[in-house]
Amino acid sequence: MRKVTIKEVAELSGVSISTVSRVFNNNTSVDPVLAEKVLKVSEHLNYQPSIAARSIRKGLSNQIAFIVPSIENTYFSTIASGIINTARDNGQNVIVMLSNSDKERELSCFKSISRSFIDGIIFASSNGTNPIERFPALKDTPMVVAARRCLTPGISHVYSDNEAAGYTATKYLLRLNHKRVAFFANFWGNLVNSYQDFEALYHSPAQNAFTAFDRYTGYRRALKEEGIDFDPQLIFYSGYTYEDGYADAQKLLASNVEFDSILTPNDRSGAGVLRLLSEQGFEVPRQVSVIGFNGGQLSDIANPALTYIQQDNYQLGLLAAEQLNAVINGSPAKDIKIDVTLKIQNSTASRKDAERLSP
Repeated sequence: MRKVTIKEVAELSGVSISTVSRVFNNNTSVDPVLAEKVLKVSEHLNYQPSIAARSIRKGLSNQIAFIVPSIENTYFSTIASGIINTARDNGQNVIVMLSNSDKERELSCFKSISRSFIDGIIFASSNGTNPIERFPALKDTPMVVAARRCLTPGISHVYSDNEAAGYTATKYLLRLNHKRVAFFANFWGNLVNSYQDFEALYHSPAQNAFTAFDRYTGYRRALKEEGIDFDPQLIFYSGYTYEDGYADAQKLLASNVEFDSILTPNDRSGAGVLRLLSEQGFEVPRQVSVIGFNGGQLSDIANPALTYIQQDNYQLGLLAAEQLNAVINGSPAKDIKIDVTLKIQNSTASRKDAERLSP
C-alpha cells in the first residue's frame, strides 16, 4: 500500500504540516478541537508518523523560517544574526526567505511555508500583509512579527520603540533651539510620493507596518509639547540607502523650505545627507544639525560623527527567536517592546536664533 504523507493529512485537515506535527508531539498550543480533527483524519487515512516526525522534541522545533525584506540592509541582517544564533543554541535551523519588499513575493513565501515542514515563523513585513487572512492553514502555526507592532492580532510582536525614537530625537533638537526640523520618512520603493499619500497610509490599517509612522507620531508629539507648529512641507519621503539620503537632501535644499535640522532614517542615509550638505557648503552642526535613526558603526566614522538613536537590532532578533520558542512550547503570545537611546555625537549643536538657516 502507498504510504500516506503528513502533507496529505494537513491538506485534508485544513491545517499546516507543522500543526499536524505538533498534534503528534502532544503540543498543548494546538486547539483541542482542531487536534481531534487532525487525529480523526489521520486515523481515516491510516497515517503513520515517520521517524523524523516523531523525533521532534516537544517544545523545540527542527526548522523555523524567517521572512524578511532584505539581508543586504544591515538593519535586517543584524536582526537575522540574532535569530540564527539563538535558534542554533536551541538546536534549530533557520530558513531565510526574502520578500524583496514585494507583497506578492511575501505571500509566495507564506504559501511555500504552508506546504512545508516548518515549526514556526518569524516575519518582518514591509507592506502590512496579514498572512493568516490569505492562508488560514497557518492559523495555528507559531508566529512572531519582528520589527513591527500590532500587525496581526493574536500574534507576538517584538519591536523597537520607534515612537520614543522619533520623540526623543525631535525633543533633543528642539531643546537645542532648533525650530524647523525636516523629517525624512523611510519607505520601501516608491510607495509614498506626496503628503496626501503619506497621510492616507498613516491613517490606514497598514500604518503599523512602517516604522516611519511611529517615528512621525513621536515627532509630532514633541513639536506639540514645545508649541512648534507642524509644517507638512518639512516631511520628505526617503529610502534607506546612502544614495537616498544624498538625493533627499538635494530635494530639501531645492524646495526652498526653511529648515535648521534634519531627521534621517538610518546611518547610511545620514551619511548621504552629510555628504550633500558638505558639498553645498553647509556647516554641520553650526548651521544644520543632523540626527539619524538606527545608527551604528557608520555613524561613528562619518564626518562629523552622526548623532543617532541607538536600537539593539541583534537583541530584537534574539528576543524574537526566544518568543517564538515560547509560543511553540505553548506559552501565550505576548508583545515585547525594546527601549531606544540617544547617542550624542558631533552632528548636533545648540543654535542661536540669529544663526537660523534660511535657504
